Amino acid sequence: MNKWTKSVFAIMTASLAVTAPISAMAAKSSVTVQGASKGDGAIDEKLIKKIEQSVERLVQVVPYLKDYPITEFEMNAETFRIEVKKYQTKEKKAPFVSMHVDQNTGEVKFFSHITGKGGFSSTYPLEDAKKKTTEFMKQWYGEDMADYQLDEEASTRNSSILFRKMVNGIPFRNDTLNFAINSQGQIQHLARGDGHSEPIEIEQNLRKIQFADPNKVHAKEEVEAMFASALKPYYGLSADGKSYRFLYTPSLEEINASIGAELPAKQNNKIIQFQPKAKQIIIKSKDEAAAFLAAKTGYNPTKGRATFQEESDPKTGISNYLWMTEDEVIANIYFETKTGKVTNYQVLDTKRKSEADKKLSEEQALKAAVEAMSEFLPLTDKEMVVTANRYEPDQNLYNFDFTMLHQGYPVDGMLRQAHVDAATGKATLLDWRVSSNIKLPDIKNAMTKEEAAKKFLKKYPMKLYYSLDEENKNVAGLVYISPLVPSEEIDALTGEFHTYGKEEATE
Repeated sequence: MNKWTKSVFAIMTASLAVTAPISAMAAKSSVTVQGASKGDGAIDEKLIKKIEQSVERLVQVVPYLKDYPITEFEMNAETFRIEVKKYQTKEKKAPFVSMHVDQNTGEVKFFSHITGKGGFSSTYPLEDAKKKTTEFMKQWYGEDMADYQLDEEASTRNSSILFRKMVNGIPFRNDTLNFAINSQGQIQHLARGDGHSEPIEIEQNLRKIQFADPNKVHAKEEVEAMFASALKPYYGLSADGKSYRFLYTPSLEEINASIGAELPAKQNNKIIQFQPKAKQIIIKSKDEAAAFLAAKTGYNPTKGRATFQEESDPKTGISNYLWMTEDEVIANIYFETKTGKVTNYQVLDTKRKSEADKKLSEEQALKAAVEAMSEFLPLTDKEMVVTANRYEPDQNLYNFDFTMLHQGYPVDGMLRQAHVDAATGKATLLDWRVSSNIKLPDIKNAMTKEEAAKKFLKKYPMKLYYSLDEENKNVAGLVYISPLVPSEEIDALTGEFHTYGKEEATE
């Protein structure tokens, strides 16, 4: 849900709902909001009149609204946004219609028919839905539809018919109207935004937005070359977990059309060098295990009121020692049942800690994680890539994920982890296990990034859009975007497209 809708729907308990038929709206001089701290908390009589006119006009365009003659105002005491609700009777509060209006003009901007029946589904034909919404746009905005244009590619189901504002003949990605049509051919919802970018504010004046000059766009050929360089190769695990593909996945979000720079700039995953020692730790008892954990983590699991438990899995041949309180595990260590060789461990000090105790920077914590991991890595694993790094202030803990590389490329599913105490620098979790029974494809005949990009861009051409600047909402730059299916990738050996988690290829 977009930011503005969150604030509108979360009507505060301090708000006052005033109920009246539409014909009685104009007779009200104001609607007062109890507990408001801004101004006198009143809706001006002139604004009420404007809202009344806009609502009456909408009723003429959307006939089923005539079945909801009771109108109610609600004003959010914090945001001072007005929501108009329409009910069938004063007593019956469901179903209802919710409308959101411009605070300055009173114009209804968006509305939703809330039926209370759960998920939305519709059997109305898609092409008829497009005609129905286009008809509404012309009735509401006029024949020019206020420069909105139906997005045929985005409108692939009748629960999402999308119109985009056009500026200088170029779609403005932050100003979109999204319709849902029910099985009776009625407009169930009209909302702003398509989920791909932050929408403009309801009351934002487009005339005040500075739009970039379309005559100064960067050469599209160079933009496409940048797209090729941004393709990321990796070994991807199949959905059944039994085989691997060598894949290219797009990592480019958008390119500034004026200067040819990627937006936002993405950091490549950092490759880390290790000095593996292949050390093997053998434990023969819970006392040896506890001593190992205390030495490695600085945390003795046997202190306090912890209880001990042992578990074994005959299928994997792995056993686990656990130390627990009444409701949570505080430490565990895994080892091979037959040999006693430790495979991974973790301690969990659940006491809340303070970020003020942090002594290590992220760089220092990463160095500590690498040193701790190196002690147990096989001699062949001399480099991995950092695929995630997080700091948890409540635990004063750094978490790192490392992914195995093969011939310089990440291997999906081959993950190793390390948690480092930011106060002591000790690794409170280490997991250096990876499967040794994996078969990766031979990639000597793999297509190049340029060849893969050519196929991508043939199927998903890059398109030019206006997009609001994240820092200055009154400036809209020009960006090139490739409207890719987010999870679609290309097999670098076969040239086939496929969607992550699905085995079938789509060409």
